[in-house]
Amino acid sequence: MINLIQILQQSRSPFFKELSIYEDGRRMLEKSLKEKGGMEYYLISKKFIKQWKYYVDYDEEIEEFQQNARQKPDIINSDLINHDNLFEYFPESHVYNSSIRYLENEWDYEIVLKVVYECFKANYQSIQPQIRIGFYNDKLKSKQIFANLARFTLIYSCPVKRELYKIKAQVDQNSEIKAWTNLLKDTFQNQLQLNKINNIRIWCPRHKTFNADLLIKQIQKTQKVDGDILNDHIMVYQLQSQRDNCLIIDFQLNDWQFKKFEQTIQYDNQLLLEKTLIGCGKIVCEFPQCKINNGYLDLGFEEEDIKGICQILIENEEVKWELMCSKSKSIIDNLLPFQQREYDQVNYLMRISQSLELFGVSFKKNFNKNQGAYVIDEENPEINSQLIFHTVIMLNYQNESFMQIIKNLFQRKVQDIEPLTNLYQLRALYLILQFKQFLYFILDEKSQIILTIIRRLNQQQIYQLSKWFNTLEKFELIQSQQIIKKLIEQQIHLQKNAPIKPLLEIDDIYKLKGLFELYSVIYMSNLQNHRINTSEFIISSIQQFYKVEADREEFTQFQMFNQKVWRNYSFTFCQYHWAMPIEFKSRLLQIECKVKQYDNRRSAYGLFPQFVSLTIERDNIIESAIKQLQQTEVSLKNPLKVQFVNEQGVDEGGPKREFFRLIMEKLVTPDYGMFLPKNNDTVIWFNPQSFEIPIYYSLIGKLLGLSLYNSVLLDVRFPTVLFKKLQREKIKEEDLKELDMETYTGFQFLREQTDPNLVESLGLTFSGTYKVWGQNYFEDLKPNGFQIPVTIANREEYIQLYIDWYLNKLVSKQFDLLNDGFKTVVDGDGIKLFTGEELQQLIIGLPTFNMRDLEASTKYDGYERDSEYIRYFWNLIFSLNFEMQKRFLFFCTGSDRIPVGGLKSMKFVIQKHGQDTEQLPSAHTCFNVLLLPQYKNKETLKEKLKISLDNAEGFGLM
Repeated sequence: MINLIQILQQSRSPFFKELSIYEDGRRMLEKSLKEKGGMEYYLISKKFIKQWKYYVDYDEEIEEFQQNARQKPDIINSDLINHDNLFEYFPESHVYNSSIRYLENEWDYEIVLKVVYECFKANYQSIQPQIRIGFYNDKLKSKQIFANLARFTLIYSCPVKRELYKIKAQVDQNSEIKAWTNLLKDTFQNQLQLNKINNIRIWCPRHKTFNADLLIKQIQKTQKVDGDILNDHIMVYQLQSQRDNCLIIDFQLNDWQFKKFEQTIQYDNQLLLEKTLIGCGKIVCEFPQCKINNGYLDLGFEEEDIKGICQILIENEEVKWELMCSKSKSIIDNLLPFQQREYDQVNYLMRISQSLELFGVSFKKNFNKNQGAYVIDEENPEINSQLIFHTVIMLNYQNESFMQIIKNLFQRKVQDIEPLTNLYQLRALYLILQFKQFLYFILDEKSQIILTIIRRLNQQQIYQLSKWFNTLEKFELIQSQQIIKKLIEQQIHLQKNAPIKPLLEIDDIYKLKGLFELYSVIYMSNLQNHRINTSEFIISSIQQFYKVEADREEFTQFQMFNQKVWRNYSFTFCQYHWAMPIEFKSRLLQIECKVKQYDNRRSAYGLFPQFVSLTIERDNIIESAIKQLQQTEVSLKNPLKVQFVNEQGVDEGGPKREFFRLIMEKLVTPDYGMFLPKNNDTVIWFNPQSFEIPIYYSLIGKLLGLSLYNSVLLDVRFPTVLFKKLQREKIKEEDLKELDMETYTGFQFLREQTDPNLVESLGLTFSGTYKVWGQNYFEDLKPNGFQIPVTIANREEYIQLYIDWYLNKLVSKQFDLLNDGFKTVVDGDGIKLFTGEELQQLIIGLPTFNMRDLEASTKYDGYERDSEYIRYFWNLIFSLNFEMQKRFLFFCTGSDRIPVGGLKSMKFVIQKHGQDTEQLPSAHTCFNVLLLPQYKNKETLKEKLKISLDNAEGFGLM
């Protein structure tokens, strides 16, 4: 980056002092993370930082320096303030002031030092109270910044009213328990108007995941605490608690209020027995031993038998105490899951929506109210689609009515930042998403309730949702996919037209992320059960998202995301690379390559050349290439330049393409025996019996990488499965089609047979066979496989073992060498954006092309686009067959391969080169320039062009 401070100093910018303080603060912050000692940190909303940078004409992400004045930034902590006080009696200036939002992640804010905060505070008056996030403690083994505060539910016995209460509190995770207890002591003395609290201690319940109500009942029953006192010197973050876990506060008045309950086994037995015999009375319960779930009484067990079972479960620690249920009065008591009824259905649905679990077992196909426990199938959600349709009609398509149902279901989860915790709740979310008539509205509404819930799903829940989406018919999945895609495109359109810059608001980032997370559920489901063409998921408008230098801006965000540098991170589409156009991803890969080239040159202090320069002997092309690529000290990520011995010319692209064509043609020829033709000579594959020097396979891998980074397409017939293996994708049976159709159809035939005798008559065993140069070879697919016959019972195992052997194990030595060579050139995060099929397109080009795309993108020098001569020329090209059109491309560019993006992305120029001449057409292949004379008539043009194409070989440098 240019020295911004020097530029500002020379221009005497009024913002020079601010920027100096900010830059110095950044350096001091990084230094403080590596040193011992205390340092005070503040959170500043990222929105403010972005607006401030834009205001002072400074944007680090795209390295711009503009002179236009900008609007002053908004409130400094506008994204971090929340007036929902968890402990109202904490003074606002107190270290543990909890009048803030519980931060979801580091994307919302930037961490700065006090000096930077004070600078902003002095220069910008629109400021809210800051958030201090902690001092470092010398006792910490590793240094971290705890931006999120730990939040607990505290249970305490009020000395005044003699009753148990619960209250929510949050505290700096970097605090010692002792410091917190001192704070709590002062707080409760002020709150309860007491002066006799001598001390406070904190108990951690033995059943750490019991909810507060259950713990209060336990304490009321035993008058003691079933848990342990926390060590005063441990840190809060060492509790490793889940959000809102319970702690018990114990006041020392004259004596301590609570004592330890020792009879845990006896108490646990009584507690578990009560649940197994009486239950909680709820219609849905997750506790396996609850009466509604265990089925002990249905099996005829007596009470003594059940008591013995409970004792064994406790002794073997098989009880999931975290799922323990408790009976409590609720407005949904005695309600059944929603099904079609004759009474007030809307009112009943509103009541049902007060419970996520109860709603989650509603709309069930083949519903039976007498079935007992409502078990959810992880493979099939069993949705009554007809009932959903009738419910939409019943609600009269009123968005607001449906929105009230959503609020009843999920608003509390959103406000308390609580995740969905079970399959019943997850099925409730899935149900909401099946109301297609409301889907656009609920995903676009301002409060983002559903998108917030989706954004907070863990990977297991996302996978479970995708499995349920597998059961949808094709038209249903397409409907959901198109609605979500349309919303994403609308959001992209709104953001790219933002008055300042896109994704300045945190809510906009969250909305886009939520939509993409749901979009990824649909995409994942489609991978498992293919119903939609994968290309339909690509969102082409991503390329136009940023106003300027889109690929560079996106790459910067991509880097920050991968490196977890949240300071300037907003959002990257690369999280969802399957939705990005391949042309855009290829530009990101090229940027990554250039960045690495620059880093390599900088680390070498300019001692090494900036290019990988090869001097190639045409008659000894392989050995001269191997020798120089092995010995060069220059990183292979640097640009490649090729010079042929005794040939003049500067490599501007032509000699490089010629080098790749010649060497790959030689390496894959049958004479070398490294590859074998397969599938009627349509592709080539590794020769398992190759005796070639291993370095040759490594050389091919390097050439694949070099061609990728130097934008040279290779004319090599490798199947897609090779590139899928390079990308570590899971190999499937379908991958055999392109490589060996005979084997693939053989498996299909074997799988279709229903007669066991016919399968056995085939004489197959668990061994694989292949032929090289007319000789047959055999290998066992598993130990003694040649002695194990293939039957109907084990044929699927045989097929899977054979595929793994054929595509992986049989050629592992050859592929590993090629892969190692490829990885010496290509590494980093950029290559991970591509599927194997996309990598194939980048390296060997597209299989088809349209010459009219080339005509549309062509520029002219000396000719007019609409002239009769040029129109005749293109009609002549269009009349050529496919092979001659490829020859024309080769003649003009030195390659007949079609780049990603098609011919419309190619820069091609037709330049006038004389008039009334006998000279043949020629080309500057390095620059994709066709030198076309203007002949006296059309017949001469046709004749001269035919001669040139018939004799086209290599390239000409003029």
